[in-house]
Amino acid sequence: MTDSFSGADMLLKELAGSEFPVSDDIIERLRGIYDHLVGISPDDPDFERYLREDVIEHEMFDRADAIDISDSVLDVSARHKNDPALLPAFFIAFEWFHRCEFDAERRQRYWERFVPLLNVCLGGFSLYQYALSMFYLYGGDERRAEAAARKALDIAPDHIGFLNTYTEQILDRVERELISTGRQMPEDNDEESLNELLTMFDKRPREGWHPIFHVSYGRILACLGRYSEAQSEYSRAVDLENSRYNTWIESGGNTIKASTYVTEMNEIFDARNTCNMLSNMRSLSSVIDDAQSAQRDRARELDDKMDELGRRFDNERIDMLEFIGFFAGIISFVIASIQLGDGLEFPTRALMVLLLMGSLLVAFGSFSALLESGRAVDPREPKRGHLFGIRAGLVTVIALGLVVIVVALLLYLVIR
Repeated sequence: MTDSFSGADMLLKELAGSEFPVSDDIIERLRGIYDHLVGISPDDPDFERYLREDVIEHEMFDRADAIDISDSVLDVSARHKNDPALLPAFFIAFEWFHRCEFDAERRQRYWERFVPLLNVCLGGFSLYQYALSMFYLYGGDERRAEAAARKALDIAPDHIGFLNTYTEQILDRVERELISTGRQMPEDNDEESLNELLTMFDKRPREGWHPIFHVSYGRILACLGRYSEAQSEYSRAVDLENSRYNTWIESGGNTIKASTYVTEMNEIFDARNTCNMLSNMRSLSSVIDDAQSAQRDRARELDDKMDELGRRFDNERIDMLEFIGFFAGIISFVIASIQLGDGLEFPTRALMVLLLMGSLLVAFGSFSALLESGRAVDPREPKRGHLFGIRAGLVTVIALGLVVIVVALLLYLVIR
């Protein structure tokens, strides 16, 4: 064993002699796995990929083996705190239930027996944080699952598998919010996170990507409204998945399990359906927005017309009152002129009539000015031809009346 697993021999002996001992056959299989992992960092994607694809998916262990390993690992874990040698045995037990136990409740019960309990011993390893995030995710605690996935990525920032896991958990939440709220784009903080994830994926060479990485990349694009690019990623994922499946058939079923193929194809089609849903929602939302905008414009137009009709009605009423006042003034002027003529000389009577006419002009102008204060005016049009807030014509009438009164008084004084 190299320095990476300097405690592997001791660990295997302890597993064989623990309170829940594993068989010699399991020990030998584990020994071969440790030999293969010599020199590979636990943060290297090849470390996790080997355990998942070459160990679990090749069915090197069964359910009973996974249970024995998990019980034994938990029993000896206290003596192997922060020991990387404990990690492969733990992950084999964890991943067997992850990939091979299809009863969700049973899988969660098995995980509960050892996954959270090993946090003290293995919490500093990215692979354990990944396993912990899966445990929380399947247990329904999305917040803690997302936090554990982020911690795994922080410990091993170059591990694209952990990046994908963290991305999937962000996307699950964002997609659900977009669909439930009907928004066209994520909230600002989520949009910033998605762009950051997109950048992190772009920094990694695309050659050799697992099909699911293309799916996650496409889901990010779909959430950001780039639907055609997202569909291209899904098509690429389908091609890669079919290629892997064909290789599995040709090799006699030694590269990928059929159940894994079905599961991953379902994920691709689910992502494609979600993309179509988001695209259709955006199109529908655009149509609704256009209809609402047209409705608002029509409502404003009707409001303007109603306001205009109201102003016309009010102004016509004022015009009618002014006409009545003017007509009443003429009648009063005629009657007063006749009455003033009795017993007066012609010049005096003429001056009195002139004085009466000036008073009538002032009274009519003042009456009209009072009514004008209640005249409705279009707020969008400035008041033109107004002096002191009164129409210039009324100011002229009042001024003319005052001039007539003054002239009549002066002439009367001259005649006297």
